Amino acid sequence: MKNKIDLEKIKSFKPARRALNLEEAIKESSRCLLCEDAPCSKECPAGTDPARFIRQIRFSNYKGAARTIRENNVLGAVCAEICPTEKLCEKECTHRNFGEPINISGLQSFACEYGKLHDLEPLEVRMKGPAAKIAVIGAGPAGLSCAAELAKMGYLVTIFEKGNLPGGVTAWGIPSYRLSTETLSYSLSNLESLGIKIEFNKSIPDQNAVSELFSKGFKSIFVGAGLCEDIDLDIYHDYENALTAGDFLKNVRDKKESLKDKVVAVIGGGSVAMDVSVTAIALGAKKTYAISLEGPLELPATTLDLELAREMGVIFRTNSKILNVIADKKKIVGLKGIEIEWKLPNNFKPDNAVPVNGTEFSLKADLVVQAVGSRAGFNVCKLEGIKGVFIGGDIAKGPATVVQAVGDGKKAAIDIDRFIREGE
Repeated sequence: MKNKIDLEKIKSFKPARRALNLEEAIKESSRCLLCEDAPCSKECPAGTDPARFIRQIRFSNYKGAARTIRENNVLGAVCAEICPTEKLCEKECTHRNFGEPINISGLQSFACEYGKLHDLEPLEVRMKGPAAKIAVIGAGPAGLSCAAELAKMGYLVTIFEKGNLPGGVTAWGIPSYRLSTETLSYSLSNLESLGIKIEFNKSIPDQNAVSELFSKGFKSIFVGAGLCEDIDLDIYHDYENALTAGDFLKNVRDKKESLKDKVVAVIGGGSVAMDVSVTAIALGAKKTYAISLEGPLELPATTLDLELAREMGVIFRTNSKILNVIADKKKIVGLKGIEIEWKLPNNFKPDNAVPVNGTEFSLKADLVVQAVGSRAGFNVCKLEGIKGVFIGGDIAKGPATVVQAVGDGKKAAIDIDRFIREGE
């Protein structure tokens, strides 16, 4: 039982999906088959254990369900709103064999909201650890997850964050109609009771800076800085109305400037490109194009993100490549492109795209937003092999989901604990 997305809420930047209410949660949890070897729990990268919290909801232990989620996933409330459950836990739900899968994200949101409203006790240090100092680089999902797990083990954790906000991409790169600021704030507040320190505006840019942390008494270091630099294509350099997706979404978070009567061209076909496209329409854009090399069935965005973009009226220009810009001094006024086909199948890299003669096109554009990926801020390869340094999250594996980053952080915490204890 999925809640239908409210398009009007998106246009006003209010959370488009809501938690199930008590009656709905009781009804939905009663559909669960209570599988003994639950496949839904196996498919959660963060180990949130949906089988357990659904069972707790079904038997009226709502606060227990909230505890289960938060103990297993410190960003559980965040993941409930943004996790692509249709690709993970819900995809494996046994109930799919009999109809619609259990609405796991809705039940997760219900439990998290119940815990917040009924004063769920703060997180606590659950065991006495070696009290060693651990440094975490990056206050994104992987870093926060690793820090929380280590702090619960009794370690003294300091996070070094180059920006001025915790949360990483969840703080600046996800529109508020997908992730409410209240949910993020609540999740971050759960860390305060664990005594985790966060030093903001503190950049650890290279191998030397990482090594210096050891000289300051840190026994181990987790690098979870993420892919913090957006890829900026040469063709759009130096134009004042060409932005990267990160800059666009940060600007929207800070100030929602109207795009009324503007034509927006978004370069890319992934979920970030869909976020940008939908956001542009919510800001009043007259037209929004999503231009991608990938074809209609090859777009990397999730099914739900694509459905929302189509419902909002995004115009898809698939199998297309922009060749050059039409500019008036430092301002782009239009784009010229051509349709492409792939030289080799299932190889979606730009150098595999072959222009199709006679398919040239042009379109007006008042704003161009590039959503073609991101990269690490420094060379991670130089850190590999350094004793006591652990790397996880997007910076290690490439772009992934928040729930996968949380899982990476948890695994790194276990490895760090083992390293510290075996080293003593």
